[in-house]
Order: sequence, then C-alpha cells, then structure tokens
Amino acid sequence: MIFALTIALSYVLTNIDGLFAFFAIAVSGRHRQAIAGFLAAQAIVTGGAYATGAGVTFFSPHLIGYLGVVPLGLGLWELRKNYRAQEANVVLTGEGHSVLSSMTLFLALSTDTFVLMAAFIADSSPGYDRFILVGASLAVASLLLAGTLLAASLKDNRTVQRFFERLSPFVMIAAGIYILLDTATDQL
Repeated sequence: MIFALTIALSYVLTNIDGLFAFFAIAVSGRHRQAIAGFLAAQAIVTGGAYATGAGVTFFSPHLIGYLGVVPLGLGLWELRKNYRAQEANVVLTGEGHSVLSSMTLFLALSTDTFVLMAAFIADSSPGYDRFILVGASLAVASLLLAGTLLAASLKDNRTVQRFFERLSPFVMIAAGIYILLDTATDQL
C-alpha cells in the first residue's frame, strides 16, 4: 500500500498544473466541462501509460511536445471569441467551453504524468500493476476533490468568476507554450 501512496503522490505532483487549469475552468462557470474533461483525460493518460509501460508504443517521444499546440490554439480561439463578444457587447456563458477542449488541455498538461506512469509500469513486476492503478485512482480522486472544493469556495463570487473567465484562455496559452518549450520540441 505504501507503493500505491508513492504513486499517488507522484501523480499529484506531476498534475499540479492540471489542478490549477481545472480550478480556472471550473471557477469560470464551466464546472461540469472541467470534471468531465479531467476524468476523460486522466483515464486516457492512465490507460495509455499502462499500455505503453506494458510494451505498446503510442507516441514517439520527439512528437509528444507538439501536443502544446492544442491548448495554445484553444486559448487563442477563446481569446478571439471573448474579444468578438466584447465588441458586440454580448455576455458569453460558460457553456461554450466544451468537454473536448477541457480534455485536450488536461491531456496536454499530463505528458509528464504519462511518462512517469509508463516508467513505473515498465519498471515494476506485473504483480505491482494493481498498486500503480490504485495509486493513480487515488491521485485522480484527490485532484478532483481539491479542484472542486477550491472552485466551490469561490463560485458564488461573480467578480472572481469573471476574472477566471478572462484568465482561462491565458491559462491555455501558457500551458501550450510551456509544453512546447519544456519537451523534446525544444531540441528542434
């Protein structure tokens, strides 16, 4: 069980950026999209890491950094949409942010978690795989709970909600730039 807790801690620490992105999306009025996107992304990350660690290669390490283009593009699209709505004097609701865009953002932010989990699975004997999956599940539940509690504590404050509505595209843009600069793409 100590091994599962170690995995959970490692998973949480490599997903701190995802926690803040979850918080920014959820506080901006898109809580359901944040939860669904986060859970879908973590299921893909954990499943993909398990498959990769067990010997199936999905991604070339040199190409994984290009995932940063996705949140960068989504953030720029959100900025453009917000700017146009402001010009037209229209108030945007939080419903425009899809589960798919949230999931893509969380996937792009989880490349370090993917690599870490794949390494744990590849390095451990098959008998320990269940502890790795339990640790990953504990981490996902902890991150979801922490993000939800943080967002719930501020959801009734309309000023904070408007701030995070304006901030969330910049979070996506920063995440995209970070991923592009902090991966194998910086060697090109």
